[in-house]
Amino acid sequence: MKIDKIKCIKDNHYISGQIAVTDIEELFNYGIKLIINNRPDNEEVNQVSSKILREKAEYLGVKFIDIPFASGTLSKQKIIDFSNLIKNSDKKALFYCRSGARSSIIWGLASVLYLGEDIQECMRCIDNSGYDASILPNMVDFFNNN
Repeated sequence: MKIDKIKCIKDNHYISGQIAVTDIEELFNYGIKLIINNRPDNEEVNQVSSKILREKAEYLGVKFIDIPFASGTLSKQKIIDFSNLIKNSDKKALFYCRSGARSSIIWGLASVLYLGEDIQECMRCIDNSGYDASILPNMVDFFNNN
């Protein structure tokens, strides 16, 4: 992985697609202290397991947390868990899934619903990092009402 493949969504928060074991040391050297995996294991043939990635990250002192979800399986609790991990943290954090799209949406939901961020600002950050934020308002409404 080239560090330029990770995209800064805001401040010390970064998004990327699937990472490999060989990427973890480069992410560590870049200053990433927290990795949140938003991708379920076995979504794709030959996908590296989160267990293997966690072992390498923890060996280097990087916190690795699984909050995986697929289409239609995102829950309010996962958004709360995600927001609790990123609130009040000034450490560099990477959130990844297959392409980065899911990670950008859970970041936006956590930011708007639980961290007091403005939805328009979050949408701008998501769009500027190369992902589509158009679904965010509907998802915010859904999780506000459920």
